[in-house]
Amino acid sequence: MLSSFRRITPLLNRVMIKRQEIPNKSAGGILLPETKERDMQIGEVIAIGPGSYDEQGNFQEIAVKVGQKVLLPPYGGTSVDFKDEKYSIYKDSEILAVLE
Repeated sequence: MLSSFRRITPLLNRVMIKRQEIPNKSAGGILLPETKERDMQIGEVIAIGPGSYDEQGNFQEIAVKVGQKVLLPPYGGTSVDFKDEKYSIYKDSEILAVLE
């Protein structure tokens, strides 16, 4: 149903992320073991909302920018299938770090 729309724009303090797939096989076809490093979730910011207001009424901009690589928690976010791609939508406060 979402594929009938042209684009998705997150609202308020939401961030749309395309998760980076971590390979489970090497280039030579060897199966890679499960490790803590493989548990880390890395994604790229695809779209951001405008921001939101805090409890004191001050406007808070989103802390990340489109195109940045980010570290995500292993659980959380809302999964969205859009135009044959899988995305996740998180609150900006749920993003753990920006990777450079």
